Amino acid sequence: MCSIQDLGRRGFQQYGIPISGAMDMQAAKTANRICGNEDEDALLECTLHGTEILIQDTTVFSITGGGSTAILNGQKIPFNKQIKAIAGSIIKLLPSPIGFYAYLAFAGGLKTSLDLGSSSTYNLAALGGKNGKPLEQNDRIELKNSKPNIQHANIVINEHGFGISNWKSTVPQLPHVNDLVEIKCHKGPEWDLFEERSTSAWFNSIFIISQHANRMGFQLEGAQLEKKEKKEMISTAVTKGIVQVTNHGTPIVLMADAQTIGGYPRIGRIFNDDINLLAQCRPGTKIKFVSI
Repeated sequence: MCSIQDLGRRGFQQYGIPISGAMDMQAAKTANRICGNEDEDALLECTLHGTEILIQDTTVFSITGGGSTAILNGQKIPFNKQIKAIAGSIIKLLPSPIGFYAYLAFAGGLKTSLDLGSSSTYNLAALGGKNGKPLEQNDRIELKNSKPNIQHANIVINEHGFGISNWKSTVPQLPHVNDLVEIKCHKGPEWDLFEERSTSAWFNSIFIISQHANRMGFQLEGAQLEKKEKKEMISTAVTKGIVQVTNHGTPIVLMADAQTIGGYPRIGRIFNDDINLLAQCRPGTKIKFVSI
């Protein structure tokens, strides 16, 4: 599951079009900045491991985020640094216990077409990316600018066909699957519709990200949240970061590909900066919500 993403498709939610874009916006921006790109340039979002890429021309790239160990020409390479690789080099992403999404940016940015102003892949509507879907074997991607304006003269190519910058970007610590991760959260618009024991449980118990976790939303395991009255509500606006509660009492945190309208009550909304942290929490990670 590797797809082309950018910072999202904004301004179209009133037509039912999700924002999409990178799950971890900060990691995506960092990858582009290391390469001298603009924040909104297209790059690759790699889910956990399995991605393998052949570099056909000497290029500078960076990798940020987590969920995988990066291997270049058989050698482990660091995240959050500038890396120059010669033609014929192969990047492989292998398993890692830390994080969920990795971002691979290339100096010069990726050459992509725009759908509704964005390159972000939204698979359900075949928008953006490469033919509107995740990358497939033998897909070829070109650079938007083959001669990027970036300083990399101090990078020396080693015997393995690549070189690494002597500086590194400072980034937040990524969650390990065994960590307890605190996520800051606002009370949602329907907070008062829930029983007191449910609102108490929301901020005082531990939830676990279930196996039902993807770009649309993270379903949580833990306390069952119940409303005071068993009645339906009129569908209303939802977006990334909103926490809905199903009729069975299961909370779902909406993520990058979230729908734009929903009929489940909204118990909370994740603090903007912590959406990036939550995106790096893979299934099985324990989380605790902190009221702000």
